[in-house]
Amino acid sequence: MKFIAIDFETANSNRNSACEIGLVKVEDFKIIEEKQFLIKPEPNDFDYFNTMIHGISEKDVENEPCFDEIYNNLKEDFNNYPIIAHNASFDISVLRHCLEQYSIKFPTTSYSCTYQISKKYFKDVISYKLNAIADMLNIELEHHRALSDARACAEIAIHIFKNENINSFDLIEDNFNLKVGKLFEGGYKPSITKHKSTSYKISDLEFENKFDEENIFFSKNVVFTGTLESMVRKDAQVKVLEIGGECQSNVTSDTNFLIFGEQDYDKFGEGFKSSKIKKAEKLKLKGSDIEL
Repeated sequence: MKFIAIDFETANSNRNSACEIGLVKVEDFKIIEEKQFLIKPEPNDFDYFNTMIHGISEKDVENEPCFDEIYNNLKEDFNNYPIIAHNASFDISVLRHCLEQYSIKFPTTSYSCTYQISKKYFKDVISYKLNAIADMLNIELEHHRALSDARACAEIAIHIFKNENINSFDLIEDNFNLKVGKLFEGGYKPSITKHKSTSYKISDLEFENKFDEENIFFSKNVVFTGTLESMVRKDAQVKVLEIGGECQSNVTSDTNFLIFGEQDYDKFGEGFKSSKIKKAEKLKLKGSDIEL
């Protein structure tokens, strides 16, 4: 089994604003090489919130090379190894946008996600965030620094792959019911979970009336986004309905609360905003009292 584990940190909400990359190379279930680079994004604009999370600022990268120069040192790794990342949809998106910014051809490779794999492998776990899984496995972690995050991702993958006898990247799909993502010149295919539709109507949910006029959600309109830590969304909606609140599928001008699930909250911290978050922010600018 061989792969590279990667992690990006970004300067702002733009996916082409990579300011740090960590890369850890694994062969035969052992880490054999580590690489870390600070990156000067173009333009060199940092959001306060991003700097607060990872500690990197404009001054830290003003004399560092831009992504195109750094990628020249990593190109062979990306072309010769499949990729693992924790929340790969974010890191692969950053990689794609940075490559596109400098008109660099996509590598031809496969990729998968230890967040998705962990959800299939670990049972009865409240959180599948990188720091939660790392803590459970006693993996040292300086969270939100690229090399440390990439190393933790690699060690999580090694732990799972060794225990499940996954000695080829191709075995991920059958063993974890996941579609492996693909990168290729001119495009990509996402890494996704194979599952049957579990859609339902909020109006069909059954619940007991336990009205609580003192509860913050009583007589309020609530929308959920992302994956919750301690319960599935359906159960959370039932709890809101029980105390006398109302649940909506989408953010509207009547929405009072938008509740972030774990995954959306993590992505928001690294600059990503879902359509629900963007709409909520627009409503706030227009004077809405919606709370996030």
